[in-house]
Amino acid sequence: MKNVVSISRDDELLEAASRWVLKMDAGELSASDEAALGAWLDESAEHRALLMEVASVWDRADALARLSELFPHRSEHDQVRRGTADRPWAQGLTVAGALAVLVTIGLSLPTFSGHQAPPTTSAEYATAIGEQKTLLLPDSSEVVLNTNSQLAVTFTPEQRLLRLAQGEILVRVAEDHSRPLSVLAGNRIIQAVGTEFVVAMTDGHRVELMVTEGKVVIGQQPAMLRSPHASDSDGEIDALSSLPLPPLLRKLDDNFVAAGELVSLGSAEPVKKTVSTDEIAVKLSWRDGRLIFRSEPLEQALKEVERYTTVEFVFLDESLKTSALSGRFRIGDVEALLSSLRVNFNIAHEFDGESRVLLSSI
Repeated sequence: MKNVVSISRDDELLEAASRWVLKMDAGELSASDEAALGAWLDESAEHRALLMEVASVWDRADALARLSELFPHRSEHDQVRRGTADRPWAQGLTVAGALAVLVTIGLSLPTFSGHQAPPTTSAEYATAIGEQKTLLLPDSSEVVLNTNSQLAVTFTPEQRLLRLAQGEILVRVAEDHSRPLSVLAGNRIIQAVGTEFVVAMTDGHRVELMVTEGKVVIGQQPAMLRSPHASDSDGEIDALSSLPLPPLLRKLDDNFVAAGELVSLGSAEPVKKTVSTDEIAVKLSWRDGRLIFRSEPLEQALKEVERYTTVEFVFLDESLKTSALSGRFRIGDVEALLSSLRVNFNIAHEFDGESRVLLSSI
């Protein structure tokens, strides 16, 4: 059985309540956990009500019993009666629907009514231009999608698969030696059992890999794994979940990338270089909502800015392209950038319609 759902993490309260329900159901609440749960519940009656609803919808008997201990003044009838009808997200929620919600918020799949949840699940993730999204996967791995990214995920009993169709992701892999995590990007496989790295698809579908912690192994995708580029995201997910599993890669002398290394994986041989801690911070500055440039050619810097906005920069003066830009800019704040170019570089600008900025020397 396969579950394919669209991912949404807009409801943070639902995510928090879901985490607590799973913890209680698994009997994992320590004394400090109970204290933290109590503090969260005391923040709002809404928190208490939502926790009851999630436990009721998922039919988590152990969690409901534990909640009854925490709230002896509420009868189980009252807890369930508030139920799903009060919330739009729970309208018509069946056992199958509850499973979809659980996959949607990226939590470990529980059992329902004594039956094990399906061993294979698939989901799609996407960000708009200028948007970023942090996802918690079923194994507690974390993926951060940068602007304008598309990612399909499939978890099987044997492997964890991420297919990056476009954009950039930061992956923090939860350690699991029995089930490696593979990122399929372009014609490459990037595989790890527990580490942290960044994968970006650049122009021309060239793949750039930067490892910030641990080591990853790289390899070539077999032809059967290279699904066609699909504009229909549902088609992309179906293609991924129906593909055979990628091969398990062995670490050799020349096929791994270690922390502090960046490699470009194009059609030719991989080009590897060492990156300093400062360079890594610059490359990941988008995580803090900023872009940092250090003596970057202006043309290249503005191409990076364009990734986060619908604005296109056009050079009327070709000589400006090689000007070296340094500075720290907030993502999406084009006006501040243009003001800096005028003040510091004597570069004038003119808006041509809604999305083009014409740059010229003053």
